[in-house]
Amino acid sequence: MVKGLAELQSQINNIPNKTMKGIEKAMGIIYDDSQPRVPVDTGALKRSGIVEQVDKGYKIKYHSESPSGYNYAVIQHENTSFNHKVGQAKYLEDAIKSNMDKIEQAIVEEVVK
Repeated sequence: MVKGLAELQSQINNIPNKTMKGIEKAMGIIYDDSQPRVPVDTGALKRSGIVEQVDKGYKIKYHSESPSGYNYAVIQHENTSFNHKVGQAKYLEDAIKSNMDKIEQAIVEEVVK
């Protein structure tokens, strides 16, 4: 057996776990950057934000219901014609776009550990 082969195989086998850790860190970067961008009226939408583990990874979730019962997170995110006193539309999308280097770096750093 070649010296180090078992260690190499162990590292290869652990890539999916390392990748998930990197993705979790990346989601934290996106979430942290999205928070100041979230439109604020009552603050309910901003307070609803979480990074949530799902079956095959992670997601960032903003969910806030109006008194009539509809989730207005998507409307606030997508409608660029709203004039927000605090925050902006595309609060998640812009957080991703402005942090692509950090997101990539977080994933790579975990995989190469």
